[in-house]
Amino acid sequence: MSKRNEPARSAQGSLSERLTAKHWIYFSLITLVLLCDGMDVTIVAHVFPTLIKGWGVSVGGGIAFVVAVGFLAMGLGAVAAGGLSDRWGRKSVLICSVLIFGGATALGGTSGDFSAFAAWRILACLGMGAAMASGNTLLADLVPEHRRAALLATAYAGVGLGTTVGAILAGTLIPTAGWRVLLVVAGLIPLAVIAVLAAVVPESPAFLAAKSRATGIVSTAGLGSTGRRSRPKGPAGSILARPIALTTVLLWLFGFFSLGTQLLIAQYLPTLLQLPKPGLDTVQSSTIVGVYGLASVVGGVVLGAILVRMSRFLVIGIVLGLAAAMSVVVYLLPDPGFESLLVVLGITGFILPSALGPTRSVLAAMAYPAGMRGAGIGVAEFGGRLGAATGGIAGGTLIAGGMGLSGLFLVLLLPIGVLLGSLAGLRARSRRTQGPELIEDVPTVPALEQGSTERATAMD
Repeated sequence: MSKRNEPARSAQGSLSERLTAKHWIYFSLITLVLLCDGMDVTIVAHVFPTLIKGWGVSVGGGIAFVVAVGFLAMGLGAVAAGGLSDRWGRKSVLICSVLIFGGATALGGTSGDFSAFAAWRILACLGMGAAMASGNTLLADLVPEHRRAALLATAYAGVGLGTTVGAILAGTLIPTAGWRVLLVVAGLIPLAVIAVLAAVVPESPAFLAAKSRATGIVSTAGLGSTGRRSRPKGPAGSILARPIALTTVLLWLFGFFSLGTQLLIAQYLPTLLQLPKPGLDTVQSSTIVGVYGLASVVGGVVLGAILVRMSRFLVIGIVLGLAAAMSVVVYLLPDPGFESLLVVLGITGFILPSALGPTRSVLAAMAYPAGMRGAGIGVAEFGGRLGAATGGIAGGTLIAGGMGLSGLFLVLLLPIGVLLGSLAGLRARSRRTQGPELIEDVPTVPALEQGSTERATAMD
């Protein structure tokens, strides 16, 4: 039996094992990275009202610019990290990503003007996008296949918990120590997390198997009939080749509208709550945002538990329908005050982030084999961040034009409708492509032997 195939067999065997203590350790540390991502987005959202008052920055101008360009930077970071993680390793790219966004967030607290703040913020967003893509890819590779969708959905609950932690930090530090101290503290936390992760979490076994296999192919391929060594397609090119290209486009579209809608709410909710109507103060808005984030954690855990037992397409479709219903409830809420908003937005936080947050990563991780999973998740994340940039501009423009909390939630019905359509398309693609569907001429895509088995198991 050839030793060259041992890494691939080892990686394939790891996919079928039961959850153990080491899996939960890896899951917990990567979830903490996602928590830091959610915390960073939230604390900056709480900083914006202070910058508007202190530096005279406009919502429709400076703030909307930072939100839009920041989300675009997240998308570029995600797509770059997706491809690089398939080539250099998921763990290495994740460590570099967290160092960038943690350091840039902390240094943002030293900004002397809004231009410096914007520059540090955009750099932090580049690292955050890369960390989200590489973290999800590493987690998908480290856990057993039959638990992958559930654990990815549950890990994303860390983003919601980060929203709560960020709201608590903002509500505590901004009134007492100021926004600069808040940014420094929020930047140092992910640096501490990644130091532990670097020492404890291993590299992806699927990536190591891929590297071994690719080395073997290069060493035995020799020269072609033309006298030149063939140049196989990389993973990024493979996800755009037939027959996977349409699935990739649908995932990009789903990511565009899911994360774009989710982060639009996350970025502008404190500002919306502090508008003349409903006119809440910083403590009240921070409390509501904290409850919203905490509810999203519970929602993500419940979603993960349900995904173990039911079709991911059915579950995601139901949750999207409930998100549409809650958007209508917020719109119809008469004369909202602190108490009523606390209850309604708490229920909304249980549903809406679960429908819009982890679902794109769950769909992407189950749609691609290990060898192109990083690139696939990266493309879905890029679509999401590009959608968030578009949503950031749209949100700032709508708020500057006089739209308030209820009107903005009614607008959410449009992207939710597109998400339901994209989900239906992905389900149809899943049914059509059961069985061997990988590109046969892509030797750099590892684990081809396990690809059809893995895909068939993942399909509904």
